[in-house]
Amino acid sequence: MVEIGHAPLGKPRPLRRDLYRPIPGDIFFENRLKAESVYVPEGSPWYRLGRASAEAAWSLVNILPNGFEPAIVVSKKVEVFSHFEGVVMVAVSLHRLSAILGGLKMPDGSKAFVLARDNAVLATSEPSDGMVAARLKDFAASDALAAAVALAASPEKPDGSRTLVASKALGPIFVSSGKLPFEDWRLVTAIPRATFARDIDANTERLIFIIGGIAVLAAVTAILFARILFARPLSRLAEQLHLIERFELDAVEHRPALLTELDHFSSALKRMSSGLSAFARFMPVEVVRPLVDGGLKPRPGGELKDITVLFADLPGFTELTEEFGTGVEPSLTRFLTLSIAAIHAEGGTVDKFIGDAVMAIWNAPGNVPDHALRACRAAAAIRDAMHAMAPIAPKHDAIRVRIGINTGVALVGNIGSTERLSYTAIGDVVNLASRLVGVAKDKGVEIALSDETLRKTRDLIQTRQLGCVGIRGRIAQVRVHTIDPAVMAD
Repeated sequence: MVEIGHAPLGKPRPLRRDLYRPIPGDIFFENRLKAESVYVPEGSPWYRLGRASAEAAWSLVNILPNGFEPAIVVSKKVEVFSHFEGVVMVAVSLHRLSAILGGLKMPDGSKAFVLARDNAVLATSEPSDGMVAARLKDFAASDALAAAVALAASPEKPDGSRTLVASKALGPIFVSSGKLPFEDWRLVTAIPRATFARDIDANTERLIFIIGGIAVLAAVTAILFARILFARPLSRLAEQLHLIERFELDAVEHRPALLTELDHFSSALKRMSSGLSAFARFMPVEVVRPLVDGGLKPRPGGELKDITVLFADLPGFTELTEEFGTGVEPSLTRFLTLSIAAIHAEGGTVDKFIGDAVMAIWNAPGNVPDHALRACRAAAAIRDAMHAMAPIAPKHDAIRVRIGINTGVALVGNIGSTERLSYTAIGDVVNLASRLVGVAKDKGVEIALSDETLRKTRDLIQTRQLGCVGIRGRIAQVRVHTIDPAVMAD
């Protein structure tokens, strides 16, 4: 259990981490660790959704208090006597989700998948060679279960749908799909019929043998005697067996018979139906509407909107990679974590990661009237947070980050194709913001913002002019400004 306290913007927050060990029927407290964290919960989507919703809210996040870790999060606000105290959340990483699926007691030879839109694979109970393929079509051709799921699974099918897919390798395969309470996620299971139908086939053959033997005996005995002792019980058993074959398991019940063998056979059918009902109830069957509604239609398109764009990256990351190798990853994670925290704290939206750089936009998808001012404050917060920590290397002490900010009209929306979409912004305003990172490098500063961004701040921040510079791909020069640390401190 992790608890993050309050702290001034740009300062580390108190972090308390309690470790527990599960015991039968309870949990046992083991240890408490105290430290500091730059993670800002208030700017995270899970925090905002949990605080705004009266019920538990679901979200998908990439950054957790311990760094970059894609996970599904359910959050709920905590109130004491109608007073808001905070937001509690439970996060399950997608890696952990695969481990959970792998630990389920599933029949031998079967497999479970958690799928997102367009059959993107988030988790599977049996990864191939320890890896999870990105999409169903990426699985090996020899994986008959994945091929069956790719043929049968579809988001348009009703919740709790079941499909029988023919397979040359495994025979008929039952594919069951059920929606999960988060966006368009589905839990899909693929179970070969041979896994659980052996007993049905054997009992069918046994029943045919019994019926044949009893029919000979019934011809010799009296019609009434045969009807009471044999015909009726056998007819009921046949009905129960057909119910099992049609997977109408709730209708199967024990029908007592005078003959011990038939009574035992009826009990065996009931036990078989109880065992098979576990497969029928394996997936969730409730339809839950999506809890994250951005009002965006899942098709290509967008709108022209006035936005502010920010690019931030680590100076000399190539040299750092050559010097530290994989040891540079904690520093990169720390930089991205505090950058995202500062962006979220100012109401920005993280658009994407580009290597060691992060791109963020303001005033989309939600409206932010003072978006230029907020972007500048976020840039200053990133710079101050980087200087509040030890440098990655001695030669990277003076310049800890490079940031470019620009404001203008861009095309914002779902960009891509009918098969794959990405919500982003494109246009000259984005290109110029990216180029201003290089201008910051040339001018020996950490933040470079355009004249248009400064104008949109309505003179609420003090800047220092760097002059007019030429930008590759643009005819006219651009007047550029910077925000000095001492100026922002005032």
